[in-house]
Amino acid sequence: MTIYPVLFGYRDLIAGNGFVAFVKADGRALLSEEDGGCWFYGVNPGGMAGGGKNREDAAREFKKSYLSVLFDIAAEARTFADFKAEVDAFFGEINRPTEREWSLAHQAVRRGDLTDLTLPRVKIEDRPTSISVAMVHEATAEPTTNQFDELSAAA
Repeated sequence: MTIYPVLFGYRDLIAGNGFVAFVKADGRALLSEEDGGCWFYGVNPGGMAGGGKNREDAAREFKKSYLSVLFDIAAEARTFADFKAEVDAFFGEINRPTEREWSLAHQAVRRGDLTDLTLPRVKIEDRPTSISVAMVHEATAEPTTNQFDELSAAA
């Protein structure tokens, strides 16, 4: 098993009950390459994961897990303020055991003991962990507007 500390940046528009919000997240995850597959485990936010046959599949499932939480929060929030408070709380949850593994892997990268030429290197000081939630439009939006990306074979 090989693990890598990764940083992710997501920028999403999320429709809620009477609002559309722009959610900008810069978080941390632990990439674990295991026999037969890959997993992304959330550090900030914690409590989410995504797995697949390869990194691309795992990254897609991780993002889907993240969006699922945002979509659920949007569906339950009565107001933008409620949505923002719940997203802030969700993002503030830290998976402490995974954070410890992430820190050890990060130290190995900094020492030069762990490298991956396929991943661009970004200093954590240049992309600190953060979340921002801003209303972009107060409208007749509703959570059913939120949809996952799809790919299908044409028949």
